[in-house]
Amino acid sequence: MSNELADDPSLVQEFLVESEELLQRMDQDMVALESSPDDADLLNRIFRALHTIKGTSSFLGFEPVVRLSHCAEDLLNALRKGEAQLMRPTIDALLATRDYLGKMLSDIRQGGLQEYDTTALLKDLEAAQNARQVPPTLGELLVKQEIISAGTLDAVLAEQAASSLPQRLGEMLVEKGLASAADVGDALVRQKEIAQPRSAVPTMRVEATKLDDLINLVGELVLERNYLLQLSRDLSSTRIGMKELNSSLAQSAARLSFITEELQAAGLKTRMVPIETVFRKFPRLVRDIAGSLNKEVDLVLHGEDTELDKTMVELIGDPLVHLVRNSLDHAIELPDVREKSGKPRRGTIRLEARQEGDQIVIIIGDDGAGIDPEKIGRKAVEKGLVTAERLRALSTREILDFIFLPGFSTAEKTTDLSGRGVGMDVVRTNLKKLNGSVGLESHLGQGTTVKLRLPLTLAILPVLLVQVREEVYALPLRSVVETAQIDPKLVHRVEGREVLCLRGQTLPLLRLEQLFPAAPIPNAADDKSSVHSDEGQKVVILGVAERNIAILVDRLLGQESTVIKPLGSYLHGCSSLAGATIGGDGRVRLVLDPAGLLENLQVASRSAARKASA
Repeated sequence: MSNELADDPSLVQEFLVESEELLQRMDQDMVALESSPDDADLLNRIFRALHTIKGTSSFLGFEPVVRLSHCAEDLLNALRKGEAQLMRPTIDALLATRDYLGKMLSDIRQGGLQEYDTTALLKDLEAAQNARQVPPTLGELLVKQEIISAGTLDAVLAEQAASSLPQRLGEMLVEKGLASAADVGDALVRQKEIAQPRSAVPTMRVEATKLDDLINLVGELVLERNYLLQLSRDLSSTRIGMKELNSSLAQSAARLSFITEELQAAGLKTRMVPIETVFRKFPRLVRDIAGSLNKEVDLVLHGEDTELDKTMVELIGDPLVHLVRNSLDHAIELPDVREKSGKPRRGTIRLEARQEGDQIVIIIGDDGAGIDPEKIGRKAVEKGLVTAERLRALSTREILDFIFLPGFSTAEKTTDLSGRGVGMDVVRTNLKKLNGSVGLESHLGQGTTVKLRLPLTLAILPVLLVQVREEVYALPLRSVVETAQIDPKLVHRVEGREVLCLRGQTLPLLRLEQLFPAAPIPNAADDKSSVHSDEGQKVVILGVAERNIAILVDRLLGQESTVIKPLGSYLHGCSSLAGATIGGDGRVRLVLDPAGLLENLQVASRSAARKASA
């Protein structure tokens, strides 16, 4: 196969043009990297260029190019992970690799690859990958800092070597009065810093206009601070009465609130980058995988200019790769199969991003075979995830949700791309880490659409505060569908679990006092403190992907924007918690994870169903 592809002049020409452009850019980037070793963007760009050359040359069967670029890629990957250090020999080896690759490309253009002896260069690359900067000795540092002379160091080292008792150089220098304890301590700290250099600091480019807006708002904040200081001086000198004080404080609080909100928005804008940085790798990915599977696929991109937080951009890449690979491997049919079913020979995968309120929606759709819910249901029964009786009562959407369970796969055989029972589980797990959700819709024979919902940023979280007994919880506002006051008679028990019948819709019901008990809780059926009250029970409806759940609460305290903090290791494994925040009263409030709450309800429901059938 490789030889046939290498004989295709159009493919080879495309490879040469792309690779030569990448090598030209690498030349500049490698030189720039030597003077800016902490520039992660430069390092990643060089890595991606070599990775692209290696992948395409492997596709065409140019083995000498593959071997050399693969070894250089290993070195760059070690640099990215901090497992190797960027030194002058490292850059020399990478530049020599770039030149050698250029010679190979030139030979291909002139007729074909030759015999190459890259043994020395490969050894240099391997040595650079294993090289570590040897920190200077304590004595060398003290001489360099002119604390002691080179002659003094030699004399003390000779005395140390002749001594029958083990003595440390630093202790000897201090005892002899040749260096102070502080000098020796500073040198030891410096020696440790050199031995363990700090990791590269991530960088990003920010538009100058965004920074200008930020500075202008900081100026407004400084002016408001000056106003409050003057107000404090007037109050201390009794030049202002209580009525004027109340009015002035109210005006200042309003201005401060406005400035803070604008400052928050401007600060978040500096972290925003277009999702195009993620999307641009997929045309090549689709082309290569489709070719290896003998499928014909078009990729359609929409909304590449949609902006979201840089942190989100870095973390969303892997889930998208899983989903696109699933579409290519499982969904899109072979050209002949599509033609027989009345479809175009070329399949289509659609990758789209758009902003909806304070969320980013990413859609991955295909016009492939779709997912057979009956096949999913049979597999779920085989794995003991649901009983046959319970399966008949589930909706199509609920049956498709089994796909996201760990280890669930209907693939007849595993491949390098998918079918190992990890793909969709990884997608949901990664989305949960981002406080996002994933929903799936599929029609047999027509295609599948996966919809990801992500917050614009992880820094600021709008929440709805609710109270249950004495505890206050925060619910992400983006997941709140509605709040309502219900009649206790609308709460029923089905298969051992409570549900709420609201306007003809049956919703799973959750009591937070049972999930996070602060004191012994009576049986839910006998607990009259919450449900049976004169004014009825308050409920919050949360939307998770395409599903809703109901949360019973005692009071609705209102909305606020808060900063979410990660949980400590003690609560790290609790899937129902997204993090914590600190209220205006200084108390810690738990931020609930709607996706985790739904997952807990589903697990409890399956457990209750199994007990009922046993």
